[in-house]
Amino acid sequence: MLSYAEVLVDVANRRLDQSYHYLIPELLDVKIGMRVLVSLQNRKVQGLVVNVTNELPYELALVTIKPVLERMDKDSLIPPDLIELAHWLAQTTICSIAQSLHTVWPLLNGKVEEWVIPLASLKDADVQTLQWLDPDAFRAMNVINRARSKAIALNTFIKRADISGTTLEKLIQQGWIKKEARFVSIGKGAVKKGTLGEDPLVKSLNQENGANGPENRTGRTYELTREQATAVKSVVASLEEGSSHTILLHGVTGSGKTDVYRDLIAHVIAQGGDAILLVPEISLTSQVARYFETQFGDQVIILHSGLRPREKMKAWEDILAGDKRIVIGARSAVFAPLLNLRLIILDEEHDGAYKQDENPKYHARDVARKRMEQLKGVVLLGSATPSLEAYAAAQSGKIRMLTMTRRIGESTLPPVEIVDMREELIGGNRSVFSLLLQQKLRERIERGEQAMLFLNRRGYSTFVACRECGYVVSCPNCDITLTYHSQGQAMRCHYCNHTELPPLTCPKCASRYIRFFGQGTQRVEEELQGLLPEVSILRLDFDTTRSGEAHRTILARFRRQEASILVGTQMMAKGLDFPNVTLVGVVAADQTLNMPDFRARERTFQLLTQVAGRAGRSTKPGEVIIQTYSPTDGAILRAAQHDYQGFFWEEIRYRKERNYPPYTHIVRVLLLHEKEDRVIKGANDLEACLKQGIQDLKFRKNEIDILGPAPAVLTRLKNQWRWQISVKGRRLDLLRAFLHQGVQRFYKGPASSGIILNIEVDPLSS
Repeated sequence: MLSYAEVLVDVANRRLDQSYHYLIPELLDVKIGMRVLVSLQNRKVQGLVVNVTNELPYELALVTIKPVLERMDKDSLIPPDLIELAHWLAQTTICSIAQSLHTVWPLLNGKVEEWVIPLASLKDADVQTLQWLDPDAFRAMNVINRARSKAIALNTFIKRADISGTTLEKLIQQGWIKKEARFVSIGKGAVKKGTLGEDPLVKSLNQENGANGPENRTGRTYELTREQATAVKSVVASLEEGSSHTILLHGVTGSGKTDVYRDLIAHVIAQGGDAILLVPEISLTSQVARYFETQFGDQVIILHSGLRPREKMKAWEDILAGDKRIVIGARSAVFAPLLNLRLIILDEEHDGAYKQDENPKYHARDVARKRMEQLKGVVLLGSATPSLEAYAAAQSGKIRMLTMTRRIGESTLPPVEIVDMREELIGGNRSVFSLLLQQKLRERIERGEQAMLFLNRRGYSTFVACRECGYVVSCPNCDITLTYHSQGQAMRCHYCNHTELPPLTCPKCASRYIRFFGQGTQRVEEELQGLLPEVSILRLDFDTTRSGEAHRTILARFRRQEASILVGTQMMAKGLDFPNVTLVGVVAADQTLNMPDFRARERTFQLLTQVAGRAGRSTKPGEVIIQTYSPTDGAILRAAQHDYQGFFWEEIRYRKERNYPPYTHIVRVLLLHEKEDRVIKGANDLEACLKQGIQDLKFRKNEIDILGPAPAVLTRLKNQWRWQISVKGRRLDLLRAFLHQGVQRFYKGPASSGIILNIEVDPLSS
């Protein structure tokens, strides 16, 4: 009986984004989950077998079915639940199935290449005669016969042999060589076997922290607080039910959420299960893994997108072999193929880094919930400042919530004082530091304690502008201003990295009054050094952590108290615990508050609360100073009071009045092209396709709103013009189906040619 493979072809082209049926040759054993080589529109592509059947769909009954050309794998590569997850991801993020497959199973990455295989040896008499008759052909045969595997990629062969196309065809016609299509995995190769404890970054962290780090142990020797023990008991009860659950763990900064995670993972491992712990930033993975490796040893593995392909391949092999049972990593680690996954934890679940900013634009929280829905496990969302969506879901009973209101040990939440910078200016203080912050800094220095200063902007000055005509120096590739950096005395675009020297006169009006405005971490560091010349200062931002080891080195030096003050951006707000830090200063709270985004107040509250939580985490009491020009804003006042509930109810009323998420959903389509007229035409055509869909599907009035088309907030970025269209409605399933149909209609028209679409469901930024 004939059998057929239903194959998802690996092409990120929406016109071909579907499964195709291929005949399985009689001697070829093909199973679901295998990669195969197939023919599609006169080219060879790889695909994934998602079904094997003896019957063809009715519409293919009279069609000639092409055969599967080759099997790429001996065994099924992808578990059925992850194939299902890829389908779900493509549907929910409205991306191609090929893109979602590469995201769910990144080891699919590879390409089909032409290879050359020798059919004759150098010892053959007719090949030997080529030395005199055709030296070029003989040189080519010598190259291929010396290849390690007696086969060589065509392009490499032509380059090494330095031959023409005519000579190549002659060798083929004479039967001395042949060409063959082969699938080549990207990054394939051996990697030395090792454990997390052998990770140089983790080993260095353990050595540097010494007594400050946890002692080596095989089981728990610390005591949980009553709140921690209650949280653990509640989650364990959910795990034992054998059904899917999502639980929000709302614990104040310093309440010991990490110890709760560790106890829960220990329970899961003891019961034969596996667990994933996600952190928002790659830079945090080794720091967090240190605590777990001391208890669980080489069962722990770090996994994130920063790994080289070979490292990632080796990590996945270890996971699939059952050698690794605890995965700690950033966003992409949510797809780790653990064999008996029972628990996924998202630490700092509110963080925007959990949202992927490239297609498919998934949120790790949604993927975690889908996986645990498939496998009947538990998702634990941990945060001191939960996202409004998660907290609203808990308030409405859609998910459960556990709370921890006290810090562990003797530490307490630090008092926060708000400084009105308008009054500082009136009083004649033009420094970036208020008189109160200066006083508190000097007190800490005298007592041998440490301080952290937070400013959510790197660089020296925010922008360079002319005071006469108002001209602002902008990036020629992007629709944003350039930021001045005193190091190198250059202006830099923080999107495309364009750099140029600051002008001596205004390029527009030739005025000499062109000045630096705003402030960044570099300028704060410089002014602080002038204020306290004898004090050692470190800076932690993107510019100082470009190298792989820099982030760890800076934090290790600060932990060893080689510096009294650490100046940094929002990367300083996450997961840092320094016992000697007793003062945190927020230099300018308004920079996040005044962003053109309805989530600006939520982000401001979260950042201020998280940064404030770095102070007084040990036996020494802490203090927090917030400098602002908006001292009466609710987000700042509530953060100063550590009052999440008060902020939530204020903000949720604001969202409801304006019909913002979580009371509605938004799907944004960003159109990109190098030519502005093409992207505008494409945006208008997409709008027409969407409006046609409203008429065809007969939606009720106001059930779906189309917003735009309009220029994006950043109209031009990296030499690409950007326009956007958003659709808004209460039912997300309806929005997705509506938009998917509109996009399919758009791709059938000529205006889509060359247009790149980025589609994002419930975007986290404007």
